[in-house]
Amino acid sequence: MKKMSDLYVSFLSALEIGFMRFPKTLIFLVTLACAISLYYTARNLGINTDTTKILSQDLPFLQDRARFLKAFPQDDQAVLVVVDAKTPERATEALDYLGAQFKTEKQQIKSVYIPGEGEFFDRHSLLYLDLDDLNELTGKLAEAQPFIGTLSGDNSLKSLLSIVSLAITTDDRELPVDLNPLLNNIRAVMEALLNGKNLQLSWQQLMLGEDQDLLAKQRFILLKPVLNFNEVVPAEKSLQKIRGIVEIAKKALPDVKVRLTGEVVLEHDELESVVYSTELASFFSMILVFLALLIGFRSLKLVLITSTVLLMGLALTAGFATLAVGHLNLISIAFALLYIGIGDDYAIQLNLRYRELLQQNLPQKEALSQAVRKVVPSMALCAAATSVGFFSFIPTAYVGVSELGIIAGGGILIALMVSMTVLPALLRLFPLKPEAKDPPSALPAWVYDVPIRYRTYFKWIAIGLTLAGIALLTQVRFDFNPLNLRAPRSESVATFKELLKTKTGSPMTLTVLAESPEQAQAKARQLEKLKSVKDALTIFDFIPADQQQKLDIIQELALVMGVRPDAFPPLRKDSAANHREALATFKKNVEQSLAKNPGGELSANLQPLQKVLDRLLLELDSKPLPEQEAMLDRLQQNLLGTLPDMMNKLGKVFAAESITLEQLPEDLSERWLSKDGIYRIQVFPAENLNDHANLKAFIADVKQIAPDATDLPVIYLESGNAVVRAFQQALVTALAMTALVLLIVRRSIKDTVLILLPLLMTAVLTGASTVLLNNPFNFANIIVIPLLFGLGVDNGIYIMNRLRSMPGSEHNVLQTSTTRGVIFSSLATLCSLVSMAFTPHLGLASMGLLLSIGLALVVVCTILVLPAFAYKARGGFNSR
Repeated sequence: MKKMSDLYVSFLSALEIGFMRFPKTLIFLVTLACAISLYYTARNLGINTDTTKILSQDLPFLQDRARFLKAFPQDDQAVLVVVDAKTPERATEALDYLGAQFKTEKQQIKSVYIPGEGEFFDRHSLLYLDLDDLNELTGKLAEAQPFIGTLSGDNSLKSLLSIVSLAITTDDRELPVDLNPLLNNIRAVMEALLNGKNLQLSWQQLMLGEDQDLLAKQRFILLKPVLNFNEVVPAEKSLQKIRGIVEIAKKALPDVKVRLTGEVVLEHDELESVVYSTELASFFSMILVFLALLIGFRSLKLVLITSTVLLMGLALTAGFATLAVGHLNLISIAFALLYIGIGDDYAIQLNLRYRELLQQNLPQKEALSQAVRKVVPSMALCAAATSVGFFSFIPTAYVGVSELGIIAGGGILIALMVSMTVLPALLRLFPLKPEAKDPPSALPAWVYDVPIRYRTYFKWIAIGLTLAGIALLTQVRFDFNPLNLRAPRSESVATFKELLKTKTGSPMTLTVLAESPEQAQAKARQLEKLKSVKDALTIFDFIPADQQQKLDIIQELALVMGVRPDAFPPLRKDSAANHREALATFKKNVEQSLAKNPGGELSANLQPLQKVLDRLLLELDSKPLPEQEAMLDRLQQNLLGTLPDMMNKLGKVFAAESITLEQLPEDLSERWLSKDGIYRIQVFPAENLNDHANLKAFIADVKQIAPDATDLPVIYLESGNAVVRAFQQALVTALAMTALVLLIVRRSIKDTVLILLPLLMTAVLTGASTVLLNNPFNFANIIVIPLLFGLGVDNGIYIMNRLRSMPGSEHNVLQTSTTRGVIFSSLATLCSLVSMAFTPHLGLASMGLLLSIGLALVVVCTILVLPAFAYKARGGFNSR
């Protein structure tokens, strides 16, 4: 021990010689090192924002995911384009337009896939209907044959209105649709036209039925964007191009709703939110820390000196991060904020002790020398304990935090070295005025005696609060859904959550792999029996059942239809006079029908239709002939424009053939059967997976049959579990290593327990606050508890060292510069981090809130609870 003591004295002597005799040389050398560090950082430090690499790839659930993506890489890191239209025809039109535009963009979009679209599905779509549904559908189309035959000879507004007029004025209503929906749709189209809008009548819905799966008004496009993970926002360029195309499409198709979501868009929007929130927090942190230092030091000189030391330490830490890790991730990128909060602690303690000694009328040189000798040992112990706490993150499976532990642990030691070398050198060159005095305390002296005088009460209060906190810890939960950390009103999040409510379009499905067709079909049948499963699809579900029967029905329908639907005529151009005459005649027929049957089944739709026809005819009369022609052409287009396309598509269906596995389109089959012969089973949930319980039940049920099931639900849940385990490991390791360092240095179990006491109490109460404030742990704020050990252990060390150095009970520790330094440094740390609580990113906001609560609790427990437990009535603080 004597040798260690001699080494310590020699080190302090060498340190004193350095900053006393050669301050300029010392500052120059450190400045040069900072410049080299920044240059090296600028040339070599990378940014890794790939969120898939933030956990150890050796975790079993990530290996399952890797096997799946190796076999089926097509939709990994994809953008999901959601298209919503008022009619199936408009949805198809938008899909065709967007698909063509996306396919022309080769630089930023790797591939474009439109499920259920293309020549194959145009020809074979009816084969995918159930036999009963197909019979019902062909019956409707057969009944529509006379109607279709009439329009095929004269596809015009006049022809349509004459057929409807005949139906409403006679009992012979051979129409393929109910009259009420048709009349209501005609009225809606005319009313939209009067309001200056375009609304197209959907003949598919009228003739085939609203509930047909073939007539989806919501469709999807999957895009594979180009990502650059060396940039802070990897999808920036590709999403700019995609959104540019979408904006043009919205102008071309104003009645169609186009939204972007999917993991790429969700993560991109979150990255933008994180970058913006971090920049915002950093800006306000710098202002708040500067004000806190100015208020605490009451000296602009000390503020500037401290800021210089912090910037130097930050520059050297950047070089260390580049050398030790080589890149920053989404967690370690925030270390600048943490460094400011932790690194200023050493500077504050040294500055305040230096000022305290000056106020005792010591000469400048002696005051500075004694300040270093008295404070550096505490600083060194604090740095050792804090860095060990951060280094305890390294063995965890949470790679993002493991890398943060390396950078933060090394950064703490750098902060120590800069604070005990550059700071004294700067104070030697720019000393404070000896006459500088602290103003008298604003609080009466007895206030500082309260923790000691009423220490018994403080002890019981602390014990009671801790026990209550432990009870609340049983209700602590971890929110593993990363969607809850993102802006809920953003398009990507709102759309994703909306899709989760659906049972057929949910993006949160599970994937099970099978090595043979028999295994795939057997597992699919097992999975479909589960209560939490809506459906389990394989490639064999794209081979329709009862194909020969269905083909026979389709051929019979082709014979019944008679006309060639694939050559259905386009709209016939007609004069404005003929159009107007047809409208006038139709109006008279409507009035005749109402007069004949005023309370009939059609009257509810005929009455508003009559009013709209009156308005339309008056509007036409008020316009010049060219405007009349344009308006009537639009009316004919909106009423009949979708009919030719529908009939032409129907003609393709009549050419359907038997489907085999080999005939499936390549872009479809490659998503279900890999080149290596691996079969994919996609499992759809039966319940809304926005609900935590539903998601867990869905995963648990499927994993009973397929333990290696993977995809987003498993990734979300298992990532959360891995993070929780990682932080439990980090917390236990940090506590053990910190305790070991304290035991070695202080050689006292009692002192070690007393120093750790405020930290343990803070950890319990901070965890309890998540229950009281409904601010559950998540991927962002779970880092808070281990961080509090790093941020708070210094306070206990400083207070304990000062307590042991005080002569009995002669002085109150709360009136010393040490306590002021603890409060002041904690305030500065709080200022550097509290701004996060007000950022728009919900994850950072929850982290900022929890850190603010934890730091406040650390200060309270350190300056009130620690002295109360450390004090002995007879021996004061000195005896161990």
